[in-house]
Amino acid sequence: MTAALWEQRAKHLELLQGTIARLGTNSFVIKGWTMTLTGALGAVATQTSGRPVAATALSLTVGFWLLDSYYLRRERIFRSLYEKAAADQSDVPLFTMDVERYGDTTGSLTVFLSRTMLLFYGILVLIDMAGIAFLG
Repeated sequence: MTAALWEQRAKHLELLQGTIARLGTNSFVIKGWTMTLTGALGAVATQTSGRPVAATALSLTVGFWLLDSYYLRRERIFRSLYEKAAADQSDVPLFTMDVERYGDTTGSLTVFLSRTMLLFYGILVLIDMAGIAFLG
């Protein structure tokens, strides 16, 4: 492999790595917003007529869970493309971002119900449901 080809391959991997980093950052920001809004709405729910506010918190938590699952799934697919592009005998064309063709597909439900997602969002959903049940 020529030096120019190695350089192009390195640039391709940097491009993929940048995409993976942005997807990871998006996931982190979503988790921050989820904690902030759920906490704020939980505080408001304890001071007011509770149930509607707790129901709003629950719907926001589930919505953020779905959005975070989307970004995590995309990140996993791009990681798969990165690994294939970095392999010595790679058949991935240079500068492709075609994850549907070259990346392994990860199921949406698999990501949604992964251990880390269940621990983070599942606990928040249980708290929100407890707020709906016990606040009146």
